[in-house]
Amino acid sequence: MIHSRFITFEGGEGSGKSTQIKLLSKKLSDYGNVVVTREPGGTQESEKIRKLLVRGHKDRWDPIVETLLLFAARKEHVSNIIIPSLKKGNWVLCDRFNDSTTVYQGLGKNVNLQLINYLEKATTQNLKPFRTFY
Repeated sequence: MIHSRFITFEGGEGSGKSTQIKLLSKKLSDYGNVVVTREPGGTQESEKIRKLLVRGHKDRWDPIVETLLLFAARKEHVSNIIIPSLKKGNWVLCDRFNDSTTVYQGLGKNVNLQLINYLEKATTQNLKPFRTFY
């Protein structure tokens, strides 16, 4: 499912994602409500998983465990923030989404891309962004 009001931003730390999200959010607010969110995170429960992932040594998790944690956070986020917001007709701007997992865990940490694709379908209800800015 591609939703025309779902826009994602991908890029490394310090690449300007947050700045661009703020600018677009301000512009889109003329056309309706805007929900700005991030991954991992976005809900109270997903933010707890985010803390597990970002605190401590960067290689403390096995790459598959890290991937499973990311998808657990994503499932919570998609089900409780992104899809409900889209159903209300809101714009949703998300700092990172599936592309980051493919790059960081799949290509960067050699997690099987078939596994990532399967988990993506299982956790996102096949939700795809209308646009992704890199």
